[in-house]
Amino acid sequence: MDISDFELGKKYKREDLMSAFKGAFQGGINICKRTNTVVITSKHTGNRIYDDDLFTGEVMYYTGEGQIGDQRMWKGNKAILEAKDLNRDIHLFVRFVPTEYTYYGKVVVVDEPFYADEKDVEGNMRKVIKFPMMQVSSLRNMTNYETSHIRVAGITPLEKPVIQVVGAAIINDKGEVLCAQRGYGSLIGKWEFPGGKVEQGESDKEALVREIKEELNIDIEVDNLIDENYNEYPDKNINLKVYRCKYVSGTINDTEHQNLKWTKTDDIESLDWAEADKPILETYIDSLPKRIDGEPLQFDYFEAEAVKSSNKELIRAVQDYEKSQRNKQKSGQSAEIAVIHYERDKLNNAGHPELAELVTQVSLSNSAAGYDVKSYEINPDGSFNEIHIEVKSAIHSGKFIEFFISENELNKFKEDPNHKIYCLIKRGRSYKLHEVNKYDFFRSNYLSPMTYRVRIRVAE
Repeated sequence: MDISDFELGKKYKREDLMSAFKGAFQGGINICKRTNTVVITSKHTGNRIYDDDLFTGEVMYYTGEGQIGDQRMWKGNKAILEAKDLNRDIHLFVRFVPTEYTYYGKVVVVDEPFYADEKDVEGNMRKVIKFPMMQVSSLRNMTNYETSHIRVAGITPLEKPVIQVVGAAIINDKGEVLCAQRGYGSLIGKWEFPGGKVEQGESDKEALVREIKEELNIDIEVDNLIDENYNEYPDKNINLKVYRCKYVSGTINDTEHQNLKWTKTDDIESLDWAEADKPILETYIDSLPKRIDGEPLQFDYFEAEAVKSSNKELIRAVQDYEKSQRNKQKSGQSAEIAVIHYERDKLNNAGHPELAELVTQVSLSNSAAGYDVKSYEINPDGSFNEIHIEVKSAIHSGKFIEFFISENELNKFKEDPNHKIYCLIKRGRSYKLHEVNKYDFFRSNYLSPMTYRVRIRVAE
């Protein structure tokens, strides 16, 4: 078999690779001197210790070799780094099952390798080398005009570096966030999260602690990642990650920004934020605890309108399924917590603090219960009933609200006299609530089919 016989997306055996590239293929990085190639494999089966990102967007971050301890720039790692200078092609194969190698074609290193924190085969944290790569098949040829004219800061479009930048959402004891106003450059006057560039060999958290100390002269404690955002600029690409941080100590002494101020969450959106920070700011605001405001919304149950998903909705659901599921889970958790506060406040105001203490988020311990929150309802005679609340994040469009419900949830709603459905409609950083009218709901057709289960008998 010859190297030119390999086709993108096709599956091959280890013997095919050995025959064509003339290598031993004992590890993930194989230096094949007889064919002047480097063949790398990315394992995506069980018991994997390398966390390779397979082309998130156009770029893949391939993890170097070395299973125990910090990785070093030698052997296979050095071969990848020097491949371009030695005019060696790098070929990528991915193993989704142990014995099959799917061909991903030639790849090239498109930026400087960097270090990241990951666990080794023994479960200990260590430094691993990440190689930013792109498939040669996804790199377009530059036009003659681009080759001769388009050079920004001496960099052609295909040579733009990807810079890893970290930002800090620093929060004080009052819940205020430290916002920084850019004092220089094209974004002067824009507001952003303070931070800076991740240097080679640093983890995100190490870089953030260092940058904040250098820029603001204060100490922080870095917590969880809020969100990240990738932005393309004429001369570079920026991958921005913002972490939730706690102010620990020190007096602010800032020399880089036009202005700094501790901002209440109610006022933070009024600032003129840099475009790269806006999506992360939205994620941060969405993560804040929400409450149900005002009186419950009322809707008329005189009209039912079945709807079908548009092609656009279905395509988006397929493309963004994982992200959509994560967002739904976060949204659902936020809505359930808001209902718990709402029910506890209602019971406390009715003079039953002992019942307020018993309000429980059932979904955390029993996902098959068919409802999310257990609460209590006070009757006119002073007695009380246990109620089961299913919490739904709903969309309010025109004169309708829309939400999704499973068959199990629908049956619980019909059969359990103490079952209720609360629809929570997001309004900024709070919710408006509508309780579904059970009698009118089942009197009319409000349900629209979205998916079908297919069961076909296989001929023996």
